[in-house]
Amino acid sequence: MNKELLIEIFCEEIPAKLQKKALSNAQTVFIEILKTLGAQYDFVETYISTRRIAIRVPNLFSKINDVFEEKRGPKEGSPEITMQGFLKIHNKNISDLVVKNGYYYLAIEKKGLDIVLLIPQMIEKFLEKMPWKKSMKWYIEKSQKQSSSWIRPIRSILCLYDGNHVDAFIDSVGINTSDYTYGHRFLSKEKIKVLDFEDYQYKLEKNYIVLDYHKKKDYIEQQMIGLAADMGLFIQEDAALLDEVTGLVEYPYIHIGTIDEKFMQLPPVILSTSMKIHQKYFTLVYPDSTIAPFFATVTNIPGTKIMHEGLDRVLRARLSDATFFYLSDSKIKLDTFAQKLENIVFHEKLGSVSKKIERIISLAQTEEEYRAIKICKADLSTQMVGEFPELQGAIGEIYASVQNESPAVCSAIKDHYKPNGAHDSLPESFTGARVSFFDKLDTLVGFFGIDIFPTGSKDPFALRRAAYCIVRLLCDFQNDLLDNQTLLWHINKLILAYSDQSVFLKEDTASKVEGFVVERLKAYISEKIGIESKNMKAIFNTYDTNDFSYKDAMIRSQKFYDLSSTGAFQTIQNAYKRAVGMTATDVNQQIYDIAELTF
Repeated sequence: MNKELLIEIFCEEIPAKLQKKALSNAQTVFIEILKTLGAQYDFVETYISTRRIAIRVPNLFSKINDVFEEKRGPKEGSPEITMQGFLKIHNKNISDLVVKNGYYYLAIEKKGLDIVLLIPQMIEKFLEKMPWKKSMKWYIEKSQKQSSSWIRPIRSILCLYDGNHVDAFIDSVGINTSDYTYGHRFLSKEKIKVLDFEDYQYKLEKNYIVLDYHKKKDYIEQQMIGLAADMGLFIQEDAALLDEVTGLVEYPYIHIGTIDEKFMQLPPVILSTSMKIHQKYFTLVYPDSTIAPFFATVTNIPGTKIMHEGLDRVLRARLSDATFFYLSDSKIKLDTFAQKLENIVFHEKLGSVSKKIERIISLAQTEEEYRAIKICKADLSTQMVGEFPELQGAIGEIYASVQNESPAVCSAIKDHYKPNGAHDSLPESFTGARVSFFDKLDTLVGFFGIDIFPTGSKDPFALRRAAYCIVRLLCDFQNDLLDNQTLLWHINKLILAYSDQSVFLKEDTASKVEGFVVERLKAYISEKIGIESKNMKAIFNTYDTNDFSYKDAMIRSQKFYDLSSTGAFQTIQNAYKRAVGMTATDVNQQIYDIAELTF
């Protein structure tokens, strides 16, 4: 019979930025637990709010099915005493034995258990296997025993099956399960007795808890959009901030506040970043996208006159600090800030950020590139970036503009951080794209040269991302960034620049870096175009690494993919295989040179 399982882990506040990922992780982990136990179910739902994770299995069969497991015994012809010992262990007769592949086997029946007996084990396994970026342990109340790891101390565990409380002691956290939960920390103090999931969700909402993360997020977004529209304004889109505030509140209340007019002279990016980072406020804009003197915020309790005054007052203090940093920094030349980069370590074995600048300057071909490289990281020394690291590059562009640097240099300072991943936009300017390429390549060369590589899932210096971004720049930027040189030429130029600074890299650095980038290129082609990795040889076999075009590789790949979807491709491939077979050559060592026939 199908019955509903409901489990709630109630704990102290789960960090807002971890909740969205935890929602999907919880579902994956619990499904894995059910499958391992052999449980029968239809699907698993998970829910998360500030202080709880809930798991619902609407149709969980009340019993695990009986299963048969084969046990291998002694070899055929083994001594009688060995045979009897094997049979005695499993309480079987000699007639139960089956011979397979020279061994005796027994079919052992494992009786299915009542699911209720396994639910405590499910909870223990869930607490053990649920992955958290960071977790903690605490001392169990009325005991000197330390708990198992969890994101925050667990206060209670609700567990219902088929509308009945499953009474169990969860040893890892020292808690007896119950049939009750709790509402809003401030707006509801009573224990809430729960009958089933429908009752659970209804009573939580009555006690100011929106359990469904996505429902809460949509409500916040629509309420803010509506309030802004009433004022003829728009909410500046910020998906990350929306996710964060959704995780910060149990029951959302939306408020519109006012920005003091004197702060509207700040550059827009400083104004909006200060509100976002320090206060979790949303920026409101006019239809032409200029910032309006208002903000939207989300709180966990209803607003009062005192609260609204407090929100405005705290923002004034934050924006006063930002104004001070901006005015102080603006009086100092970027060249002066650039000199201070000597005090910022890039890596202990590779020198300072100032040394990095010296190396990539060696690749500059124009005055614009030279100037952009010289001051591209100067803003790392400013007070503003010290307060808001998220603004590096953007602040450099603002200060460069104030100090009358050329538009190309200003945009290159911001652009040289782009792209910063698979979904980030490319630089807008050619100079910025070149500086970005130099910067990321210098990082790869340096770390590979001192034997620091990505290993497994570990990549603390984001070297895979750097290589992936280099591939995007070389393949997708509108102009050729290599300037009639090869990637290998640029790598060797940087190795020489390192040696001029008395940093001597491994002899095979150049080949390893180039190989690493080419592997990222293959992954990029596979991802973007859809070519299987086994067919990459058809694209790359004729390339000379001394004359390698990344853009051409993308063009060839697209042509190969287009051909492979036609009937002619299979005909050509079959003919080639037959020809290889007739020459008695190992097919596995051959390259399917379809690309040669096509391009």
